[in-house]
Amino acid sequence: MPISAIPASLSYADADARLGGALSAVFEGAGASPGYDEVLFCDGDLTLDGDFLDAINELRGGDAKGDVELIVVTGDLKVNGPIALYGDRPGLYVGGRTEAETLEGGEAEIYIHDGAFTHLVYGWYNHGSLRTGIVETPWVIDYDHAMDVYAPNGRWVDNYDDDDDADFAVGDSIVEAFVPEVVDAEGRCLDVDEFLTRLRAGLPVLRPEARPAADGVS
Repeated sequence: MPISAIPASLSYADADARLGGALSAVFEGAGASPGYDEVLFCDGDLTLDGDFLDAINELRGGDAKGDVELIVVTGDLKVNGPIALYGDRPGLYVGGRTEAETLEGGEAEIYIHDGAFTHLVYGWYNHGSLRTGIVETPWVIDYDHAMDVYAPNGRWVDNYDDDDDADFAVGDSIVEAFVPEVVDAEGRCLDVDEFLTRLRAGLPVLRPEARPAADGVS
């Protein structure tokens, strides 16, 4: 098992310098407003149990997790639970491989390299960004998010628009392909909470006859 790094609180400038400018190369929020001030800097590999933010809070001794603006792991990050960052802070940078149950992003900036996510990668809303190297995951779900995700074996769901490039998209494509328990009938899109609940329970989310939109489901 990887050795858990001991976190240190650094200024953004100091953390960026220790990484040779890697942070300022990828984070739009760096430097000018809104910028980042406090960085939780984990030099090495980090293994956590449970929800990522809750585990980080415990690692810091119960300090208010809102105080951290950016979490940096220079090595591998393994989370035996979800990584879900829906607020604008903290952001996340991982220099090594990331493994978790899910990778979920909202208003935060997230930048990781290669990784594996048991259930899904999900980008929500038109603030923040989610960028990855090559990741293994069965599902990538996009809701009007800035996503640069390379998941060669994953199925892509556009949960916001009728996107011809997605495997499944809002409208008939989703309604006809997925079991009704995971479909928001009014929005004709996925109910992501129900979708994830069924994935965690090992229950099917696709109808037996479902085909991607490119193959005629539309």
